[in-house]
Amino acid sequence: MADCFNYLYWKQIAFQSKVLNLLKENNKIPRDDEKWSSYHILGLTEEVGELLKADKRWKTHRNINFDPENKLTEIADVIICALNVAIFSGFTIFELNEAISKKIDKNLSNLEGE
Repeated sequence: MADCFNYLYWKQIAFQSKVLNLLKENNKIPRDDEKWSSYHILGLTEEVGELLKADKRWKTHRNINFDPENKLTEIADVIICALNVAIFSGFTIFELNEAISKKIDKNLSNLEGE
């Protein structure tokens, strides 16, 4: 699974590098870039909203709106935006993998401590 995440990270690096080339900007990434990081954080909030719209069963007991295909697409958008935030915050795939792993371990530990 780590290989899959690794592949997706580098695929997104390649995509963002092409975007930066088109904009005639420095395409060396990952890098700490406040402008691009903020842009992708805003995009992330929008994508989370779209994810909520794809499955409105959380809203009330009467709401049955659920579009599984759209929900999956929106989950992908959220993950891509989160990758972009990491990329433009200067974090490498190794740092990101380690942070995610540590957080999951902490969550497991917290659950077992209950």
